[in-house]
Amino acid sequence: MHVKMNRTILILTIIQLLFACGQKPNSMDINENRTDEKFELTYKPESSTFSGNQLKIIPTKPNYEPSTEQQKEVIKYLATEFSENEIRSILMKNIEFIDSGENFESVRCNHCGQKIEIENWQEAMDKAYQNSFADLTFLTPCCHKQTCLNDLEYEMPSGFSKYIIELINPNIKDNQKADLIKNLNEILGQDMELIWAHY
Repeated sequence: MHVKMNRTILILTIIQLLFACGQKPNSMDINENRTDEKFELTYKPESSTFSGNQLKIIPTKPNYEPSTEQQKEVIKYLATEFSENEIRSILMKNIEFIDSGENFESVRCNHCGQKIEIENWQEAMDKAYQNSFADLTFLTPCCHKQTCLNDLEYEMPSGFSKYIIELINPNIKDNQKADLIKNLNEILGQDMELIWAHY
């Protein structure tokens, strides 16, 4: 009787193990939110936390618009690399200034390297904002050359874009950055840049 019970337990255990091995993993939970102003895909695992740090990734071309399939590929790729972090892929109706939050320090001319007074830069930003940043042209006050607000040298890096990828509270090592950019460039067919933000 004792031997039969042991065999029964063993058989049941084997069946349970086989069943568990045959189960498919849960599908990736990606939420979609579409409004008149934006289309957003979000991956948010229960383990995600927010400490005020964000990695924002934008294309170097402010008007770039990825397809829905490309946005989904971005989320899937990043979710495999950063499965514990909240990830957002957002395509907006208009170009917006993608800032670095408290990391923002200064703005310099991309021609001569001179520091641009915040008042001058803010005046140009206000003017561009009135037209939803459709026109980013800027005459530098230092060397009087025509440039673009997006081409100025921001410390820390900032930029303008209709499309943004956000990684919330990521832990990325320096040797991971090159691969991250390379893979996103391939998925989107665009040169992407990193913006580290803190709020």
